Amino acid sequence: MTAVVLYGPPTAGKDTVTAALCAADARFQLLTKLKQGTGRPTGYRVVTEDELRELRQRRRILVETRRYGNIYAVDRHSLEEPQRHGLVPVAHMGNITDLRTLLANTETQWLRVLLWVPRAVCEDRSRQRGDTDTVKRLKAWDETAQDILDSDLRDLFDMVMRTDTVEPREAAEKIAAMVESPAPARLPEELRAVLEPVTWRPARPSR
Repeated sequence: MTAVVLYGPPTAGKDTVTAALCAADARFQLLTKLKQGTGRPTGYRVVTEDELRELRQRRRILVETRRYGNIYAVDRHSLEEPQRHGLVPVAHMGNITDLRTLLANTETQWLRVLLWVPRAVCEDRSRQRGDTDTVKRLKAWDETAQDILDSDLRDLFDMVMRTDTVEPREAAEKIAAMVESPAPARLPEELRAVLEPVTWRPARPSR
């Protein structure tokens, strides 16, 4: 595998697990997303509307997401440049449609990891870290849960972990090991068995 993508709801530990990965192995590097809008700039490359439009025109944008009133995007160069130097970029995604778009728009061998926490844990973590938009975070958790309920998960994720029961260092070790020795994608029922019990139902048929 030459890159890792972490998918999950807010507070599922994407930042924490990435930090543990980078601390354990210098090959891993957070893929810095573009951000156009307001809010905290930490961890993003902030761009203007005009800059983002230019990157679209140059076909540099692999995928973009609208959330919290902002636009978040993945620049192709942010993925390919680290790979040229033998590094393993770690990308964060928040919905399955965008995840599939990212996978389809690259030739990268991705290790695809689903991180999860129950809704109550999401709320506790958000309040503990001082978020002023916990309500929005919970709404995003609900949207992520619905996203999974409605999606065809076959051949989508290689790993799934509940970060309320697995320490960041252990999660990082498991991900690093899987990068070296990939395993077959997890079956949908295996993924759902790890998640918080919800009323699971078949994915909506595609139209």
